[in-house]
Amino acid sequence: HLDKRHREMLRSMPPLEWAALVLPILQKKVEAVDDSLVTRAMLGDITAHCGIPHGSVSSSMPQRSQRMLILTLRSMSLKSLLSVVQHDLSQHGHQVEEAVDALLLHLRRLAGHAVEPLAQLLL
Repeated sequence: HLDKRHREMLRSMPPLEWAALVLPILQKKVEAVDDSLVTRAMLGDITAHCGIPHGSVSSSMPQRSQRMLILTLRSMSLKSLLSVVQHDLSQHGHQVEEAVDALLLHLRRLAGHAVEPLAQLLL
């Protein structure tokens, strides 16, 4: 769960900075659930629509407040993180929203055919 300070930090970030901070965490969590080519392609679409070059990594060390936000995001469940991502997508445009919705639908379909722990993460 993000506290008010962290929600404000995310809202105040420029879209590219937001994406560079949040998407790598989302990618790791999603790939831990499903590492298929389809899922990777969907994550790549989201990253591309956000304007982040493939394979780019920030070389600067985040400030302490950002490091705390990163730790909080990493500790969240996949379902909670997807909720945060969906909520903050308006700054990235309609294509990103559609790409995240497609990923969520894909993961929910997988959860419907998977063992109980995956279903609990997504449904």
